[in-house]
Amino acid sequence: MWMKKRYVLRHGGEQFTAVVARDADGRLAVQIDDGELREVDACFVQNGRALSLRVDGRMHLIDISPRGGRDGHGALEATVNGRYLELTVMDELHALALAAVAEVAGSGTVRAEIPGLVVALQAEAGRRVAAGEPLLVLEAMKMQNEIAAPVAGTVAEVAVRVGQSVNAGDVLLVIEPEAGG
Repeated sequence: MWMKKRYVLRHGGEQFTAVVARDADGRLAVQIDDGELREVDACFVQNGRALSLRVDGRMHLIDISPRGGRDGHGALEATVNGRYLELTVMDELHALALAAVAEVAGSGTVRAEIPGLVVALQAEAGRRVAAGEPLLVLEAMKMQNEIAAPVAGTVAEVAVRVGQSVNAGDVLLVIEPEAGG
């Protein structure tokens, strides 16, 4: 029986799904996208900085190192048989979480993450805002939390007023994102 873990790999504009499986005897198998699960021989070489991989009788040397990137999560530089690649590798749960955050942030809908009291508003309907610009202050557990714009755009709606209590998930503001916002 194979124990499987799913990963999401991104290279350029392409995205691949890889399943890495291991059985009770320590055998290793890999599946890319909807391909078949294929046994591979793998061992780390060069003090753990590279991977020697045998697939279908062919040897591949993969030299891997972390790469600083926009978010730094899962960013790798890899040389596969002498060919340089920039990759992002994440487990499936991490990839799904990042996609959900991007979807919510890209929507321009700003929701309360925690229950609290609106103590200040710095934005009004019709005003252009930049991503990261303060929109309002929400007080929760005697701490003031500045809520910033997730995207650049125009404030389409302010759904709260100063002095109003809000619950987690309540809509605070809606921003109409600008192109490339």
